[in-house]
Amino acid sequence: MVTPSSAPTGGAGRPAPRLPGPPGPGQFRPPPGYLPPPLPSRTRLTKTQQTRLALVSAIMVVLGVMLGLVATVVLPHVYAAQTTIRYSLGDDAAGDDNADRTLTTQTVLITGRDVLQPVADSTGVPIDYLIKNVTATVVPNSEIITIQVNHPDRASGIQLADAISKRYLEVANETGNQAQLQSQLDNAQRQLGNPATPPNTIADLQAQIGDLQNQLGAQAAASSVASVVAPAYSVTAPVFPNTLITLGIGALAGGLLAALIGSRMVRGWTRR
Repeated sequence: MVTPSSAPTGGAGRPAPRLPGPPGPGQFRPPPGYLPPPLPSRTRLTKTQQTRLALVSAIMVVLGVMLGLVATVVLPHVYAAQTTIRYSLGDDAAGDDNADRTLTTQTVLITGRDVLQPVADSTGVPIDYLIKNVTATVVPNSEIITIQVNHPDRASGIQLADAISKRYLEVANETGNQAQLQSQLDNAQRQLGNPATPPNTIADLQAQIGDLQNQLGAQAAASSVASVVAPAYSVTAPVFPNTLITLGIGALAGGLLAALIGSRMVRGWTRR
């Protein structure tokens, strides 16, 4: 006969575990249809709180945009001066596969030391600055090359772009006196347009201008492969800072700040 003292144990003198079964006497029996109590619902924001949250978010975004707008005014501006050059490939080579290679070679020549070093020497601008801030790009499916110079001063940028284009024409056309003739023509035209020029020299200036123009035209027809299409000019919008990008960064910063403040406000309201 098995007695309580001799009942099987769970090992090490412990009684065997009881198997689960129906509740015994005195245990809780839920009535039919019993459901556990629902979890406490999260506090919902009132309309006033929602309005306040939206207002704070809008204010933060507007402040971010305003800071971006201030940054576009306060930050140092860099402007782009551009000039356009046409490099003639000839009728036979215009559609050749080597055309792109030839034009790419010209862009490398424009941004190289053969062109930029004399400009640096004559203007006093460091050669490293020119190498970093001068670019030359080919307009797709054309013989047009755009030279761009980035500079904080518009007038200085235009002068550099003009000097670079003239130096490149000397190298590309291999006519050293063409730049000298062009300089003489520019000086004569300025003197002719000056109200202080004596009337008795106007006829001589007009004759000199006509002669210089004829010489330049003859050289261009004889051997010119590169010519200026558009003189140097300054692009209206600055290269830096970019207004749209700066405003976008300001709006993004304002949105992030609005999200941080809004989350703190919501936590404070829901804990009450």
